[in-house]
Order: sequence, then structure tokens, then C-alpha cells
Amino acid sequence: MTATTAAASGIVHGKGISPGGLYESEINTMSASGARSVFQDMRSAGVQWVRLDYNYAGNPTGHGGASDQTITQARMAGLNVEVIFGDGTASMPESAGYSAQNGWMTYSVRRLAAGGIHDFEIGNEVNLGWTWAGGHANPAAYAGLLRTVYPIIHQADPQATVLMAGMAPFGRQVSGSGPQGNDYNPIDFIRQMYWNGAAGWFDAVNLHPYTYPVMPMTADGGYNLLSVLPDLLAVMRQYGDGSKPIWWTESGMPTGSDGNYPAFSVAQQQETIKELYQIAAQYPQVGPVFLYGWQDDGQDGDFGLYTWSHQRKASFDTFAGIAAQ
Repeated sequence: MTATTAAASGIVHGKGISPGGLYESEINTMSASGARSVFQDMRSAGVQWVRLDYNYAGNPTGHGGASDQTITQARMAGLNVEVIFGDGTASMPESAGYSAQNGWMTYSVRRLAAGGIHDFEIGNEVNLGWTWAGGHANPAAYAGLLRTVYPIIHQADPQATVLMAGMAPFGRQVSGSGPQGNDYNPIDFIRQMYWNGAAGWFDAVNLHPYTYPVMPMTADGGYNLLSVLPDLLAVMRQYGDGSKPIWWTESGMPTGSDGNYPAFSVAQQQETIKELYQIAAQYPQVGPVFLYGWQDDGQDGDFGLYTWSHQRKASFDTFAGIAAQ
């Protein structure tokens, strides 16, 4: 990969943390000062963004996911907040909240925008079948969902950035860009989205470039999404999106075997973090880049920069030492 002139400084365009639903739930139970302390600690590590859940919960003015207090304290700590719109009442393709049949989407966007939040992600890892009702990922249906919600969000908040769902690593690209069982390779899914009319109905591409068991700079024939980014850029250029922003809203390396994850060493986690941000700095349209996990929870692979007992791992200092703008 060749660094561009714009990224020659090696500075990443934004550092973020996606704390995960389990730790987010723990923050929800804290006092206001306790929650703010967590987010101030993130700021001390150079974090500029935090990614939080915001879910339709069955009524037009309520929500699940991050509590109002959690969101407020993140903003008070000086963090930008990006929310993942989800539906706590149904699997993909979400209907009631997402298609705003009762006005929840409009109400929520206006409410969040009033608090300085303008970045909205539509679903999560939708290229994987388990996120869908019926168990089969459906890029055509997802393109239709974007066509529905995009104008609703922008009418409610003209400053909005609408992100497609973060695409999870899966398999390698296949001829015809079809499914592999119930799932899609992320580039194949995005290509299928374009084929089904998604162009113009999102403001940023979104990836989850987990690369383990290999390091981010190691080519492995295509599973490592970062080794085939030029393929994604070629697809985007074909549809006039060659300069569209690309966010990475999750990535990292597990250091525990809980949740049936493979366990890697903290040293490997450190190297993953270094290489991840080195690659991002080579692409001026990439960013912000989010690590998944802040504190381990003993249930989900222990991706965090803190242990379950809130002891800093060496990877905290590695992450904190990365320059971002």
C-alpha cells in the first residue's frame, strides 16, 4: 500500500471506541459522575469518538441501548457520539422504528441532533445472516431500507451523516458476488447493495476490519479486508463514490477465549492496534477508526484495553500513543 500525500504525516483521521453492548450496559448503571469518568479516561487516551447503541423499543418516544445519561455524559466529556440505530423488537429488516411508521426515527434524530449528535449508523453487520429474520443476509432488502431511512434522517437533521452498517469480515470474494451460505463477504455485499440501487442513499461506507488470526498488514488471500481495500475502492469508484468517507467502527483482537473466541497475547493486540492505524493513515478518506472494547467483560473475547478488574493492559499505552486529528 502506498501512502498518499494527504496522509503522509501518518496521522489518523479520528480515533474512536466502540465499547460493546455489555460494557455499555454497565456504564448505564453508573452514576453520572462515574459514567463521565469513564469517558474522560477515553479522552485521556486521545479518543475523539464513542459509538453507542440507540434502539427502537416499541414506542415513538422511547429507546433502548445507551441511556440518556450515558449519552449526555459522553458529550459532556467532550466526545463525539455516533449512534447505531437498531430495533429491539425485530431482526433485520427492521420495520416499525426503521421505516418510521410511528415517527420514532424522526423524533429520535431530532432529539439527538439537539444534543450535538449527527452521525447515524443503520444496523450492524448486516452481511451476516444471523442478523436477519429467516437467517439469510439480504443486500437488496438492505438497500431498500437505506432508501427508506436516508431521506427521513436528512429531513430531521440536515447535518446528518448516514453510515451503512459496519460490514463484518467473512470469507473471500466470490464470482458473481453471491452469498456463501447465509452470509456475504463484505465487499460482495456492498457490491450487491450498489447493484440494487443503494448509491446516493448513504453518506459513508462502514467496515469492521477484524483481521485475526493474522495481523492487519498480512495478506491472506482476501479474508483480511485491509489487504483488499483497493477492490472496495474500485467498486466505489464505479458508482461515483470514489472519495466517499470510509469509517471503521469496530476492529481489534481478542485476548480471552470467553465467548468462544481464540485468545491472543496482549503483545499481539498491541501489534494489531499499531498496524490498524498505520494502514488507516495511508487512506485520507478512512476515519474515524474505532477499536472494539474498552474494558473486558469476561463474556465477549476480552478485546478491551482494560482487564475485567479494570487494570490497564499494555495495549492502552499503545493506543494512547497513536496521533489523530
